[in-house]
Order: sequence, then structure tokens, then C-alpha cells
Amino acid sequence: MRRWPAGAARGAVTRELRQRLGELKRCAAAGDYGAFHRADRELHRAAVAAAGLPALRQSWELVSAELDAWILAVKHTYWPSLMALYREHELLLRAWLGGDDDAAELATHQHLEAGWHRRMMAGGRGGAELDPVERAVSFIATHYADPLDVEWLAANVSFVSPSHLGRLFRQRMRVSPLRHLKQVRLERAAQLLRAGTAAVADVARRVGYRNASHFVRDFRLTFGVTPLDYRRCGPR
Repeated sequence: MRRWPAGAARGAVTRELRQRLGELKRCAAAGDYGAFHRADRELHRAAVAAAGLPALRQSWELVSAELDAWILAVKHTYWPSLMALYREHELLLRAWLGGDDDAAELATHQHLEAGWHRRMMAGGRGGAELDPVERAVSFIATHYADPLDVEWLAANVSFVSPSHLGRLFRQRMRVSPLRHLKQVRLERAAQLLRAGTAAVADVARRVGYRNASHFVRDFRLTFGVTPLDYRRCGPR
């Protein structure tokens, strides 16, 4: 993403990737693994090509061709729901297009890890390296602005039941997963308010709130002042 073009050229990349994502969604809804796999490959090919590095593109093509059958088998074996895999791609693309290169890099790493973790869990090899809370916290730190729920996080990020993830969070973090998500969103909102002049509704949207009045209510409960007063004077 650091190598993607700027301006109109980046806009063209964005449009192509969103088109590819739409194809993924249609294939996932139809349960067509072969078509999904082909659309997935084209999405990643477009992302690699956008960097404008011929050597990188050539290396990707070689590795992709070598592992093509294995990657399709992994999808069949470890993603019984293609819509869950589509959702992972949706979140990944949002991170890629979000303008934060560090967040995009972390999201890419999390995406690549997902298959490995699913294989580990399917083989009964869970352990410290599969810490459910750490995985969820890391994922939330990257994707806090996206619509997230405990059921999806538990099944696709932490690989435990929602109730177990909730218990682990309360033991380790002293809050529920959703409360932690809200804290991350509000802390990020405070940073945005201190650093710029964006409208409150825009800040709310950028941190994942779909309703600005709910954002103002939660912000005031957390910081003791409204977002506008926080920008002027800081927390109470």
C-alpha cells in the first residue's frame, strides 16, 4: 500500500478493488468455491500490480501458480462459510483503502494468519500462540471503525465461543469485548478531535459510530465533556 499511486491513479485502483470485492461477495453468496477462488486471486493480483514493481508482480505470479491448488483446498477445508471469508476480505480492503499504511500492513498480516490459525485449531493444536484475547485486541485495534460483533470476532478471529471470549475478556481486560471496542473508538475519537477540525459527525463516522448522537452521549460519559468542549478545553 505504501507503493500504491496517488491521485487519480489511486482512485482507479480503488474502483478496481471494490469491483473485485463485489465479485467475491456474489461468489460467496452462491457458495461457489471455484469462482470465489478465481475472484480472490484477481483481487490480490490487482493489489500487487498497483505497487508498480515488476519484480514483485513476477514473484507473486510464480508463487500463486505454484500454490494455487493448495490455496483452493485450504478454502474448502477451513472456511465452511464463504461469507465468513468474504467478510475477512471486506475488512482487509477497508484497511487497504483507509489511508493508514501501518494499519493496512497489520491487517494484511492478520489476513494471512487467519488460514494458519484455522489449520492449527482444526488440528487441535491451540496454545499460547493462539491467545483468543490477544488476537481480538489486535484485530479491534486495526478494524475498530468497522461494524464488529462478538459472535463474528469469536468465530473468525479468536476461534472460541462468544461466551468464552466474553469470560476471557472480563478476566484479562476487566471489560467485555464490546466495551473494549467502544473504548478504542472513543480514544481514537479523542485523538482526532485534538489533532484536527473535522466535524463531530465526521469524527463519529471515522471511528465506527453510525449515529452521531450516540457518539456524543458515549463521549460525554467517558470524558465528562462533549466532543466540541473536549476539542476546546480537553477532558474534565
